[in-house]
Amino acid sequence: MRTALVVGTGLIGTSLALALTRRGVSVHLADQDTDAARTAASLGAGTTEPPAGTVDLAIVAVPPAYVAGTLAELLREDAAHGYLDVASVKSGPRRELEALGTDPGRLRRYLGTHPMAGRERSGPLAATAELFEGSPWVLTPARDTDTEV
Repeated sequence: MRTALVVGTGLIGTSLALALTRRGVSVHLADQDTDAARTAASLGAGTTEPPAGTVDLAIVAVPPAYVAGTLAELLREDAAHGYLDVASVKSGPRRELEALGTDPGRLRRYLGTHPMAGRERSGPLAATAELFEGSPWVLTPARDTDTEV
């Protein structure tokens, strides 16, 4: 993997971006809260510049109520080769994406996940590249999830 888009620059999204950047991945950051995205970028988590083309992986790290809508938009734009979310709710986003009429071929490239890690603080300033080391990460593929994701 060479490129990623992280949507949501709170604790989890910024920690993921820091870990990916540390491993040589070119990370693009996006957030409704532009101050949070700029803060994450200033920590070395990536750039707030939009990607020039399709990225290898789009990671959705937004509150659960916004996961499906965010994913639907990214899938419509064909923003990435693979998509995952890190929300604590797993079946809801996929059902919502299906109800929105998301193209099944594109939906195959989505994998719901849930990292079993966190901290007592939130926001990009609480992020650390080591947050997920040694922690389990739950993967919830659907029957038709592409194994390349």
